[in-house]
Amino acid sequence: MPLPPPNSGVFWKSYEIGTPTFQLTPVEKPDMSPFLVHMTGKNQILHILKGENAPEELGKGQGFLRAAVPEHSGSTYTAKVVCFTESPTFALDFFRYRSFPRWNADQRFGLGFDKTNLVSREVRPAIYAGSNLTKQIIYLYNHIQENQISEDGNLNDRLTDLLESTYPLLFPLLEDEPRQGYMWEREWRATNEKGFIFSHEDIRIICCPQEEEGSIRDILGTAANGIQFIRAWREYDDVTRFLKRQQQTWREYDERLSQVEMEDQKIQQIRELIEQYQIAKNSLMSYQEFITRFDSDKEKIERELHEITQNIDGLQTQLTELEKNEDAKKKEKGSS
Repeated sequence: MPLPPPNSGVFWKSYEIGTPTFQLTPVEKPDMSPFLVHMTGKNQILHILKGENAPEELGKGQGFLRAAVPEHSGSTYTAKVVCFTESPTFALDFFRYRSFPRWNADQRFGLGFDKTNLVSREVRPAIYAGSNLTKQIIYLYNHIQENQISEDGNLNDRLTDLLESTYPLLFPLLEDEPRQGYMWEREWRATNEKGFIFSHEDIRIICCPQEEEGSIRDILGTAANGIQFIRAWREYDDVTRFLKRQQQTWREYDERLSQVEMEDQKIQQIRELIEQYQIAKNSLMSYQEFITRFDSDKEKIERELHEITQNIDGLQTQLTELEKNEDAKKKEKGSS
């Protein structure tokens, strides 16, 4: 449901989406997610949840993500980080289709954390910089390890701090490469080179095939009760999450309304509550329009798939006949 134009007599406030950025769901904006997900393989997710290879002894119910130098960062880049993606859950399987190493590592598994929580722990978006700018920053970073940039002590400290905080987040845009880099990863990073320790209670979603869920639950114990397990990257119910947050807002307005005695104040409270319901209604109607479009696309895709399948079958038949003829010619030539 598109936002009406300014001169339509409809108030913008009724349609406003005021959700904090880190909590936006695909209901409000289809390309956003309230989670940061660490993608991994079948065996790795079990080791991670058990907290293996941690630099210190972990308490019960803690896991550990090892830091590593990201691939394709360049030979002069040495920062060890832990990588996450902010891609929505329905888009996560793209990673395996885009990258052979990810498919080969069977990266159908992922640990999803609340984005707000990780931001409070200094996890930050990667900085995708052009190839030349990346080289310059890396050069300056390596230079300050043994040299001062400026004789002005205060300026030197500021520049050193700037480079040291930027360097671990840096990733080349690879704009001159055939595939033009890895911005599709929508990467965030924890920059502690010792790795990232977390509590099982911090996990919000886990991506895994159904047959692997049992072994993961065994490690998590009761913490698994607060985790949403998703499969095929589509099962997480964004609408439920959206409505749960809205219901909290509605309850707060209802509580305030029950405490108001003055009629004029009650009128204002009711107007505000109606406005909150209207915002949720408009968001859900827009989302409904978005997913309904996929239903119409489904028929188109099915027709195209049928046609492509027929073309493949026809070509395969031609290929088989040609191969038979070629074999017959070879046999005939060999016998003569």
